[in-house]
Amino acid sequence: MARGRRARLAIRRSSRRTFLLLILGLLLSTAAFLLHRFELWRREPPPQAGELTIVVLDVGQGDSFLILTPERKAVLIDAGPPEAADRVREALARYGVMQLDLVIATHPHADHIGGMVAVLETVPVRMFLDSGQPYPTRTYTRMLEKIREKGIRFVVAEAGQEFHIGTDVRLAILAPFPTRFQGTRSDENANSIVARLSYGAFSMLFTGDSERETEDRLIEQENAAEPLQARVLKVAHHGSRHSTTRAFLERVRPEVALISCGADNEYGHPAQETLDRLRRWVRELHRTDLEGEIVIRSDGRRYEIHPERTVAAEDLWRGRRPRLRAEGYSAVSEDQSRPVRAALDPIGSPTGQRSKAASPARAISPARWRTGL
Repeated sequence: MARGRRARLAIRRSSRRTFLLLILGLLLSTAAFLLHRFELWRREPPPQAGELTIVVLDVGQGDSFLILTPERKAVLIDAGPPEAADRVREALARYGVMQLDLVIATHPHADHIGGMVAVLETVPVRMFLDSGQPYPTRTYTRMLEKIREKGIRFVVAEAGQEFHIGTDVRLAILAPFPTRFQGTRSDENANSIVARLSYGAFSMLFTGDSERETEDRLIEQENAAEPLQARVLKVAHHGSRHSTTRAFLERVRPEVALISCGADNEYGHPAQETLDRLRRWVRELHRTDLEGEIVIRSDGRRYEIHPERTVAAEDLWRGRRPRLRAEGYSAVSEDQSRPVRAALDPIGSPTGQRSKAASPARAISPARWRTGL
């Protein structure tokens, strides 16, 4: 009897241990799933061999794009507003970027370069491409001073330049033009850098905050060697009503449109009239204000788009209304940087007296400007 009782007790203890181990294993599995699901240990997987990755960073009311080539070359186009600096640096760390081969400031407004000084302090930069548009604000001046301090090669952009970012990945500069716009609604916007990224059959057009005048001239100067057509379009000026014309869309013929803007922006971006024009052309629209960070991956033939959040299609096509008074709605109001007497270029001379050394791109004919990174 006693022996049988001890055997039954032993079996019960063993069953309890087995049950507890099963519960513990289930809890650990659930915890691991939740950690992954909510990205408490978030780190993005590296691109697959032969894969191009473009990350549309969610920087609020601003622009910032990270390009990673199959050979792990890295390009940053804009760095968002000042309050997004930490978010841009976190993204660089998350994607394992140890060096930026090229940094592009499409134009000098603070919602595009506000986080640039923090980026320049975080990782080494091989080359910096600037629109060359004088803009005497503290934000722009500090950025130029940091470029000079770090000894970064500084190039002024001009249509005709090409940057080969590793094998088969090419970034062609379509604007600004040798004769810059003057007297427009916003010369800083109108003289934005416009760049076309190509990798095999994949292409994407980056437009900065370009205006109608920019688009008209791009159409006039389009040629077979460098077409405007692109499968993915980064919509200019956060979906503003001042660009993305019908004529421009007819030339670009995008399949997908991307808009980077803030969820509570006061400018009314994106404008409903711009979304209505886009809807006639694109099969897919993505917005950072609603979907968060957006990742595009391409093998040179096909491409996939992965937004951080899923949003109903009808919400994506619904525009915003500006909260600013009509007379206050201008490009100037979007950069709250305090003006200074003169913005310094990377070698320390005022922009009005820029030396040849400060503008190496101007000393080289665009037709002959080809560089590998």
